[in-house]
Amino acid sequence: MLGYVKASSPVFVPETSHELLHRMTGKGLSAQYRFTRQPCIYGNSMVSLQLTLSNNSEQALENIHISEKSSSGQNIHRFSAIERLEPQASVTVSMGVDFNDSTQAANFQLCTKEDEFSVSIQPAVGELLLPITMSEADFTKEQGKLVGMNESSATITTTPENISSQSVNRNVVSAANLGVIPSNQENIHRFAGKTVSSGSLVLVSVALKDPDALITVNTEKTVIASMLLRQFKTALTNITP
Repeated sequence: MLGYVKASSPVFVPETSHELLHRMTGKGLSAQYRFTRQPCIYGNSMVSLQLTLSNNSEQALENIHISEKSSSGQNIHRFSAIERLEPQASVTVSMGVDFNDSTQAANFQLCTKEDEFSVSIQPAVGELLLPITMSEADFTKEQGKLVGMNESSATITTTPENISSQSVNRNVVSAANLGVIPSNQENIHRFAGKTVSSGSLVLVSVALKDPDALITVNTEKTVIASMLLRQFKTALTNITP
């Protein structure tokens, strides 16, 4: 990674949980997951996840674990087996998944002593990033290197009364785990991150030109760029004041 690029804390961490296993399918065991947007303690190339496991049955559940034979190409760091979960109790554990900078789902088996359940975690493209910070000059310099095939952009029409610095920043960092780069220009907003798995630089700028906004994504990861662009177009078109 470049010397003047520093890792930064997430600007925004979504509280949203996603269902991994429904209690009916899981015979009383239910599971939810959420992305913590923090560097993963289990490996630099892994996305960090928090799992909440709940026992909705009348009996204790034993030996809750992720099957050894279960990963689908991705490297998964499993949580330590939970020996016993009492009825109506919940426990929160952490795990890591190397998604290889792809939104392909990680499929695995969540098991109890008696049963195995096939589950999958599908990451949104914005969760495959970690926020970084750098100076505006360094941002411009790096952006200048990532042009041609490595640049994707789109223009959207916005409602000027809804657009403010706060709303642009809020909507971009909600959609993707990026750091906010200080800008001397009032109408240009800049954001930076790196992909978790390969550490590739991802630079995003939003230039407001009444009544349009030009969104530009610069990265070697062309698939990620086009997916991010789609997400930002949606996020910034539906902006609320």
